[in-house]
Amino acid sequence: MPVKGRLSTFRRGFISTFTLDVVGRGLSALATIVFIRALGVSSFAYLVLFLNIGQFAGSALTGGIRMRYMRMEAERVSRGHEGHGGFALAMATSLLLVLGIATLALLGVTLIDSGGSASSRWLFVGLTAAYTAGNAAIEMGIFHYQAHLKFVRAGVIGIARSAATIAVAIAALTGVIESGPATAGLVTATIFLVAAVVCAPLVRETLSRPAAMLNSEFGRESTWLTIYYLGSAGFAYADIFIVAGFLDDAAVSSYGAALRYIAIVVGPMPALLAVVRVRTSQGDLVDSHEAQADLLWTWMRRALLPVTAIIGAAAIAAPFAIPLLDGGRYPDSIPIFEVMLLPALINYLTLPGPNLLMTQKRYRLLAEFYTAALVVQLIAAGGVATSAGVVAVAAVASAVAAVEAGGIALVASRLARRAPPAEVAAQ
Repeated sequence: MPVKGRLSTFRRGFISTFTLDVVGRGLSALATIVFIRALGVSSFAYLVLFLNIGQFAGSALTGGIRMRYMRMEAERVSRGHEGHGGFALAMATSLLLVLGIATLALLGVTLIDSGGSASSRWLFVGLTAAYTAGNAAIEMGIFHYQAHLKFVRAGVIGIARSAATIAVAIAALTGVIESGPATAGLVTATIFLVAAVVCAPLVRETLSRPAAMLNSEFGRESTWLTIYYLGSAGFAYADIFIVAGFLDDAAVSSYGAALRYIAIVVGPMPALLAVVRVRTSQGDLVDSHEAQADLLWTWMRRALLPVTAIIGAAAIAAPFAIPLLDGGRYPDSIPIFEVMLLPALINYLTLPGPNLLMTQKRYRLLAEFYTAALVVQLIAAGGVATSAGVVAVAAVASAVAAVEAGGIALVASRLARRAPPAEVAAQ
């Protein structure tokens, strides 16, 4: 495909992905509001814990397998290869991993034997594992269609998942369900329904003809990508865990509010990531180290002015807009939000960096980089929490995040210019 054709495809892909992602996020936010109004405090707390653990586990456990499959499939499609990829095998591997970890978790809660009945603990672990598996299957389907440049279909799947949660929220609002376990069970059932509709045709298509077997590198590379996802997921959640562990409820509320505000600023990032990870998987970039370096620096040049303007405007508006939103209840959220804008800026400017390291098959380096950054963040932020307070935690965590993002991009650029990807030994 000519360069102009590829750019046009990815521009349309970003617009459609971003638009549909906004709709999906809006439905999820609406479902959250309905759950808050419909459920009691303990039931809603149960649901929040269930959803957050399931989403974290899904990303941390199956993200590496999903990413490796998507990159292999996107490269295969870009080279015009016929036949089918290994969707069924990749999904089965993900589900088996979730099942294995769930089994270990069940053994753990059985041995602990504290707080609540054994049956309630088993029910929570079982529901969470089932939700994680169903959600991971849906994500696998989304990544599959993105690899095939079917961004609209992938976005519609995300909306269908959010709509399923809305249906459960309406059931809670009408009194059909009231308890936390019942709500979590119905959420899991609807997620499984969406997963079946999305994935059954892809599995059937994969198995109907001789599939292209995944090579031996899939497992090794997916292992390093899984470690990378574990590190990046921990990296994203570590600061709020530190605040919750060392400081009081007011600090947690201030930090949580700032996270909600920064989520608005980085709203377009998931859509940008969707097109970047597909673009950096295509054959012309895999084969050309010069094209990889050019992509990163071209991205940075084009993004610098508009992104800096948006981030700067957010920093200027924060002292005036945030008190209007929270009524002045959490003044610390203003400086926390402002320091969080630094890593947001660096992440926008260096967005292709991690994906370029994947293009170069440097999965181990990527995993080690994120793991090291997570350790530094835990030590540094934990060290200042009790002595300097929540704003200091945010400042330290933001500084580490900015250095991590910039460092990844610099390393990816230097390694791309040093040697063609074909000369890099698979790790």
